[in-house]
Amino acid sequence: MKKFLFILFFSLTSIGLYSQSIGFQEIKDIKVDNLTDAQIKNFVDKTTKDGYTIEQLEEQALQNDIPAEEWQKLKARIQKLSVSEKSKEYATHESVSRDIQHQEQVLYRHDTDAGRRIYGSSLFNAANLTFEPNLRLPTPENYVLGPDDELIISIYGLSENNYRLTISPEGVVYISDIGQIHVSGLTVAQAKKLLTSKLALIYGGINYDKTFVSLTLGNIRSIKVIVVGEAFRPGTYTLPSVASVFNTLNACGGPNRNGSFREIKIIRNNTTIAVVDVYDFLLTGELKNNIQLQDQDVLKIEPYKKRIELKGEFKNTGYFEAKEGESFLNMITYAGGFTTNAYKDKIVVFRNTEKERKVDDVAFNDFGSFLVEDGDVFEVNPLLNRFENRVQITGAVFRPGTYALSNDLTLQQLIEKADGLREDAFLHRGTIIREKDNKETEMLSFNVDDVISGKSNILLKKEDIVSIASVLEMQEARKVSILGEVKTPGEYNYHESMSLQDLIFSAGGLKEDAEVNNIEIYRLETNPEILKTGEQIAKRHTYTINKNLDGLDFTLVPHDNVIIRPVSGYTEIKKVMVEGEVLFPGNYILTSHRERISDIIKKAGGLNTFAYSEGAFMVRKLSSSIAREKIEQVVNESVAKGLVDTIHSEKSEAIVGINLEEILRYPGSKWDLYLEDGDIISIPKELQTVQVTGQVLLPSLVRYDKRRSFEYYIDHSGGFAPSALKRKSYVVYANGETQATRRILFFKKYPDIKPGAKIHVPEKPKREGERMSIGETVALTSSLVTVTALIISLFK
Repeated sequence: MKKFLFILFFSLTSIGLYSQSIGFQEIKDIKVDNLTDAQIKNFVDKTTKDGYTIEQLEEQALQNDIPAEEWQKLKARIQKLSVSEKSKEYATHESVSRDIQHQEQVLYRHDTDAGRRIYGSSLFNAANLTFEPNLRLPTPENYVLGPDDELIISIYGLSENNYRLTISPEGVVYISDIGQIHVSGLTVAQAKKLLTSKLALIYGGINYDKTFVSLTLGNIRSIKVIVVGEAFRPGTYTLPSVASVFNTLNACGGPNRNGSFREIKIIRNNTTIAVVDVYDFLLTGELKNNIQLQDQDVLKIEPYKKRIELKGEFKNTGYFEAKEGESFLNMITYAGGFTTNAYKDKIVVFRNTEKERKVDDVAFNDFGSFLVEDGDVFEVNPLLNRFENRVQITGAVFRPGTYALSNDLTLQQLIEKADGLREDAFLHRGTIIREKDNKETEMLSFNVDDVISGKSNILLKKEDIVSIASVLEMQEARKVSILGEVKTPGEYNYHESMSLQDLIFSAGGLKEDAEVNNIEIYRLETNPEILKTGEQIAKRHTYTINKNLDGLDFTLVPHDNVIIRPVSGYTEIKKVMVEGEVLFPGNYILTSHRERISDIIKKAGGLNTFAYSEGAFMVRKLSSSIAREKIEQVVNESVAKGLVDTIHSEKSEAIVGINLEEILRYPGSKWDLYLEDGDIISIPKELQTVQVTGQVLLPSLVRYDKRRSFEYYIDHSGGFAPSALKRKSYVVYANGETQATRRILFFKKYPDIKPGAKIHVPEKPKREGERMSIGETVALTSSLVTVTALIISLFK
């Protein structure tokens, strides 16, 4: 009892009712009217957790001098909160039940055969089907009142008043000026009639239809329902008083592995008042005998008496429960019928006897009379993947496919069913693949023309496959080829009577430079005698046409190869460009294959007064990969020797150093190069500086002085760095030519310096294991940047 008092005291003080501790003796002074719903709920949660029932709490409260009036108030508050929370508690209870049921169901399925389910077992563990009682329905007239139900009486009309009355455990309600009225056990309709007659004693207008009475339910009571038998969770369940049979089944998880879905009894006062068959709901959706339960009702789930199994081509397979006298046809109905692919003429059933099992056949006409027995296993096989009257026709008919084999169907009739032969049908031979009695196949041949004309005919059999070939499909792929001066050279399909002119037309026509007087046609040699000698495999024919493709046609045959060559000496227009210091810079057309640099400079009006002829250079496109590789090889060798003659660019172009003064002084000399398509001749203005790069202390631009030598420009760049390789120094002139330092006896001969020249001093090679100093690192980086800028500026 002290534990009860402590729980009550703790539940009230822990949420702030009192700010200081009080002893057990002060508990009796607590006023229930001052408690909040949250405090009452906290008290209920703690007592429930410790296993107390409301009856035990009441007994101990009275024994410890808690006033009876206060206890009744507390009890009423507890019951009121319990009813208002009933829906949530009920839903939570159901969730737990479904989880447990699902786990047991999984175990049961594991124990049975290959996961086959019991029909109806998923009904009470489906996540979206809870059978939760609806507590927001209008007041039902047939609802039977009992203790703890709350009645709401409204007086309206000539007089107005409202009463909220709770039925006491004795079954009565108390109304001022009237007294106690016994309503427990009455329906809502009966209670309304009784209360109206009592209220008429104080509201006279009721007798004259001037005042009216309405009766509705407020908070409803809870009831206890006992679930016994083959349930997943048998026991006692506290449910809302409006709960039905299916609400209770859902709460307990439904029948277990041995439970019956067909015989669920509702027992009231030791008498069975209803029997529920869940299959009625599964088949029709009707909740038959789903009556409203009352306090202390017993729901008993009987063990199943007959259970059979359906396997194979049923819409729903698994275990089904059967009642006494039900036939195989009833089981088919429960399973939703057969699948489309089911063989229904004869069903195999495996049946238990007293000592062993046996096999029976159930004919289609006996489905309704064949009574099932416990343990029966019915198996429906699929239809055979074969046809009793199929023939097929493929190939050169208008409608190939599958056809029905009617009585005495002939090959000629089948071809007519397929809308006849196509124009490309091969008429000399067709085939029939036919099954022999032992399922081996044989091939029969026939003359298609004879069948069509009626000279011969063949009677077809089941599963015959007729094939009529196409002439086009039997032919080897027939092609002709054309190469050379046509718009779209390539390979083309050959067509009967195709001519040379047709092929040229298909290839987009002739190009401007096509030679039409000597077209070559190469044709495969087909004469066996000539082929045996091995001396000739093809013949060469030549033919002349005109540009309009008219005149006498040359007929082609399959596999002919045509070559149309360009007119001898024909070439496309070639252009060169002159830029820089000439009188008329721009593009010029080469009028012959032998035009030189001097010829184009002459066409451009010659050099102007600002031209620096020693700095002139030419840019030439690298026309082939061989040319590019050759130039790269020259550059690499020159760099290795300290010499650079040309500079290769990533754009497949090269700068060619030229001696324009010699070219203009001696036109046609070895300096005067022949021009090619795309050449660019660049003539700059005279430059006034010399650039010094590489291993010098201060790479820089130095003003050009024609009186000064190589050493002068090195000195004006701070002199050689310690890492300088002096003997490999070289000069790149404005026209792209280079000159390296030479050694004469014991002396170095540095290159001459001209306007716009670039002096480069390379670095000494590093010895193995030698590390660079900071100054050397800076100098190397500067040199690399300078060389890169040099190459880019030269190319530009």
